[in-house]
Amino acid sequence: MNRRYATFKMDRGDIKFRLYNETPIQTNRFVHNATTGLFKGIKFYRVEPNFCIQSSPLEKEGVIHSRMYDEVIEPRRLKNNNFHFYGVLSACSTGAEHTSVGAFFIALSRNYTNHLDETQTSFGIVIEGRELIEQIQKDELINDIIISES
Repeated sequence: MNRRYATFKMDRGDIKFRLYNETPIQTNRFVHNATTGLFKGIKFYRVEPNFCIQSSPLEKEGVIHSRMYDEVIEPRRLKNNNFHFYGVLSACSTGAEHTSVGAFFIALSRNYTNHLDETQTSFGIVIEGRELIEQIQKDELINDIIISES
């Protein structure tokens, strides 16, 4: 099975995530949103040290918004490995099933994010640019998110 990656193109440098194969619905929705331009030019609107950095797609005219359904429990998740720790890419939701609307966050700790294991879907992990994550500021721009395979 091919690995998929999401590269956040930012002014300060690229941050690359390996997307999980065990979350096919969540990962495919994220890939769809990225490749249709829904993430182009979005900002990190929430920055909470030791917790998370959060962003959300822009609603653009002519772009169909693709909901990113959560996959916390099997069989929607192919492995029972939904853990939130530093560098994990995860979907935002209200905590109830199927309430993710495309917002996502990067976890900044395990101690302050472990409660999210039950309600939020982790779907990727940082593999390059880890040192750039904690430098992200509120309202910092993500120029684009590029999807690649290997």
